[in-house]
Amino acid sequence: MRWYEKDRAALPALEATLRARYPSLHAFVEGGVVNVRGTYPVVADGREVDRYSIEIKLPDKYPHDLPQVFEIGGRIPRTLDRHIFPCGALCLGVREELWLSHGGDFSIARVLDGHVRGFLVGNSLVEEGDGWPDGDRSHGTAGILEFYSSHLGTSDPLSVAKFLHALILDKVRGHWQCPCGSGAIIRKCHKDAVQALRTVPKDILVQSAMTMVDTLKKRNAAA
Repeated sequence: MRWYEKDRAALPALEATLRARYPSLHAFVEGGVVNVRGTYPVVADGREVDRYSIEIKLPDKYPHDLPQVFEIGGRIPRTLDRHIFPCGALCLGVREELWLSHGGDFSIARVLDGHVRGFLVGNSLVEEGDGWPDGDRSHGTAGILEFYSSHLGTSDPLSVAKFLHALILDKVRGHWQCPCGSGAIIRKCHKDAVQALRTVPKDILVQSAMTMVDTLKKRNAAA
């Protein structure tokens, strides 16, 4: 069953949130998938400074998985330099990092008020001739490696792949040597970071592990 079928109050609650906070966005059930479509006002200091046409595809696990957000007005070039994937989806960040920062709660209000607003503010600044705000991750594999570098102290794809494989299989133990390469055991080094990653759904970790494996294959082929 889909999320709005499991909880009959979920879709009306979503629609009520949109009416109250984003009246120019509306929910549509299309092919069994809930899409939110319309215009999104970028508000700063209590006034609207910009507006974008967007579409949000809510996942089957909503609100416990990241929605796909698209700019549908043809305004933002579909290039990685503008943080847009070729399919048109906004690159909102590394999934593990988003999961941890949101605590696994990707309800419509949190997504729109947080990363979507930040993304669109950044794009408006670029259009005015400014640079993209600092602090954003790179795209794809580079962004994932940046996340693990800041979280676990390693950006080596082989080390990340081995660690993720063990974590997915629930084999990581506190007396293991920390993946950061310090020589200390995990419980005396990056214990908190490892504990946090244990809360991330395994399907997300699997995707990152597969990305690491693909990266290693490409490096070996190019060598």
